[in-house]
Amino acid sequence: MDVQNARRISDISFSIDKDLSIKAGNRTFSVFLRKTEVSGINLSEFLSENDAENFKHFLSNFNPEVSNESASFVAKLRARLYLITCIFTVIKTGDNLFEVSIEELSYSRQILDKALLESREYSTLLQNFDAYYFIYECEKFTVKNTKDLNTIFVGNCDEFKEFFENFFHINKMYTQESKQLIAMLANIRNLETGKYYNFLQTDKKMLTVHTLRASTRKKTIVVGYVNFGQKIAPAENAYVESHDGLTGLYNKKAITEIAIKKINGQKVPCSMIIIDVDHFKGCNDTFGHNFGDRVLTTVANCIKDAIGTKGIAGRIGGDEFLVLLDLTEEDNIRNITRNIRAGIQWNITSIEPGSTVTCSMGVARFPLNTKDYDSLFNLADKCLYIAKNKGRNCYIIYKPELHDYVFIQNRQNENKIASGQLYNEAADDVFEILKAIHEKKSKNELQQILQKLVDYLGISTIMVYDSTHKLYCSAGRTEKNFREKALKQENYFSFFNKFDYLHLDNTNVLDSVSQEKYVFYQENCISSTLEVLCNKKTLICFDVFKPAKTFPKERIIFMLVVARLLVSSFNID
Repeated sequence: MDVQNARRISDISFSIDKDLSIKAGNRTFSVFLRKTEVSGINLSEFLSENDAENFKHFLSNFNPEVSNESASFVAKLRARLYLITCIFTVIKTGDNLFEVSIEELSYSRQILDKALLESREYSTLLQNFDAYYFIYECEKFTVKNTKDLNTIFVGNCDEFKEFFENFFHINKMYTQESKQLIAMLANIRNLETGKYYNFLQTDKKMLTVHTLRASTRKKTIVVGYVNFGQKIAPAENAYVESHDGLTGLYNKKAITEIAIKKINGQKVPCSMIIIDVDHFKGCNDTFGHNFGDRVLTTVANCIKDAIGTKGIAGRIGGDEFLVLLDLTEEDNIRNITRNIRAGIQWNITSIEPGSTVTCSMGVARFPLNTKDYDSLFNLADKCLYIAKNKGRNCYIIYKPELHDYVFIQNRQNENKIASGQLYNEAADDVFEILKAIHEKKSKNELQQILQKLVDYLGISTIMVYDSTHKLYCSAGRTEKNFREKALKQENYFSFFNKFDYLHLDNTNVLDSVSQEKYVFYQENCISSTLEVLCNKKTLICFDVFKPAKTFPKERIIFMLVVARLLVSSFNID
């Protein structure tokens, strides 16, 4: 038995008005609510918000033609920590009074139920299961297929019930199924006419009926269930098996299977985006694993908001996500990747103002770039690697004329690393720089040392400011002295850490933190920077103009050491 169904509900009855205010109840109801006096309590406290509103609507419009005629309504009733799905049998006893009895429907599918209500991937579910929708209009039901929109049935309520029973092979002799179907039809007829509904069979033993949703931010309303063959062992939870428990996205196995089928089997043109949360380990270490989980769920929600019905998404690693878009046009892809990047940056900053969480993305398209799933994934992964090297918080859409050369360079560097050549060349360069600093002589030689540093670090410029914040020396692309004016502002150093330096792999992160600082860097085309304040006086800035560049931690340490050596060796003050 599921933990959700551990507490059974039976022999409960009470009287209620149309506003769900309880007037009286039997002893079983008092025990269930754990209240000695139930009069005056509002039932909405024990229902979900959607169920409460639907039940009010149901009671307000319940006008039986025959005295003591009953009607049924399906809703979840809160029992301590659990929500138990029940059938409410209602009889009208006065102008504004109703007698209600409750019977538990004994569902074993509460997790799926909750996911279908809350998940903004509902449209994705419709694409991957047998799905249909129908229109209820003035006692007429019209059923259509969501795949091809063909009409498969038109008829009245009784004919619709018979169609339903035949189409889904409902056991007419099994009273639980019949009660669920009757309650569902009663709920539908009590909602306004002209409304559209989806019914979704997620496996052979579960059917849910929903109002169609107008947007990704509006929840659907579940108006009915049919759980086939309750006396049989509970159906396996297909939703839980295919979805990540934390984020609600597809898990790695499910998203991979769908992608392989779509690309290798059906040959459907599409685009693949691999997304990685930048510095996620550091985020966990700084703010804790609970915050890390909130980051992942926020990232997932931003992805869902950005892609809407244009694709599907899955979590394929700890902080890595895969998106499969039904789009291949570059402008469309850029719009979605920009929305993902901006959404993550703004939403997570609002959760924890002291944090700055960003993401990097690699994009490849099928069949434009590759011919199968494996090569498409590898290509998107390589583009993600480029995005990381460019300073993170960006996306790279693969273009052979731009990126094949980068792939070749990366492969050559890997070979150099394997042979030891890369480390040896780097050691020679560092030795020459440190030797030149040790043999200091003049300001002109300082400029030469700075130029060697620019070349070795692969950055755009180095600027050295004295204690009065005047430019003392510079090297690289120094067309203009753009910092002196900014340094006069009292809050310039407000973003420096307690160790007196500021490190930004991508200055775009400031967009959600400080517009003034963000605009300063944008106007001066600074994409990455490391600014070091030595002895509380001398400022040395290592800048990268567009595109951005990631500073590996070894390089950051090296630049911090060099900054201190330069100040002490050349007596810059």
